[in-house]
This record gives sequence, structure tokens and C-alpha cells, in this order.
Amino acid sequence: MQSVVRVFVLSSPSGAARPGPEFTVEASTHDGLLEALHAELAARGQRVRAVSHTPTGLLAYVEDRP
Repeated sequence: MQSVVRVFVLSSPSGAARPGPEFTVEASTHDGLLEALHAELAARGQRVRAVSHTPTGLLAYVEDRP
């Protein structure tokens, strides 16, 4: 199965989130999709704050690592 991931980047704890790039993850299970999402964002140097399943895919809020 595949899922489109919409990313929003949190600049600071009190700041507004800005849209980030969309990408697609693929796995055989829903848990696998989450693992693939975490791995992809870690490779991009981002830390996941929250993930939600939506009718159109996954929504992730992330922080850039310093």
C-alpha cells in the first residue's frame, strides 16, 4: 500500500507551522507506513512531533534538527 504524506514544519514551539514537501511512502501494513515515514523524515534531518491518518493519506508535523 502507498500513502501520500503531507508535511508541516514547526519552526519553534510557539510559531506557526509552514508547509513542507509532500512525498509518498510504501509498505505492506499501516504500521509499516509509519515506520517508512519516520525513516524518511529522519533521513531528511527532521524529528517527528505528530502523525495522523487522514482520508487522503498521512499528515506529519516535524521539527528540523539543528
